[in-house]
Amino acid sequence: MNGSMKKTTEALVVVIGSLTFSAGCALFGPKNESDQVILMQDLPAAVKPLAEKETSGCKIIEVEKEIKHGKVIYAIMYDQAGTEMEVEYADDGTLISKGKE
Repeated sequence: MNGSMKKTTEALVVVIGSLTFSAGCALFGPKNESDQVILMQDLPAAVKPLAEKETSGCKIIEVEKEIKHGKVIYAIMYDQAGTEMEVEYADDGTLISKGKE
């Protein structure tokens, strides 16, 4: 492969990688405009220990702060042995739902 062809190939790889990253962010970002992607450490004190216990040993996919029916909900998506799961808590730590995503 000559020098200019190698540079063109490298540039193409960068462009494709950037497009793939952008598409991934669009696919896995918040579902609604009011949804906000947050970190586990940003969960409220009433929710954080429950979410950490529930997802212990699992890979966290995404944590969101959502507004549903006018109420704040915290949704944690995680991988449990190859199965995508989701658990939702109210602001006060009340379990709202848990199951396969």
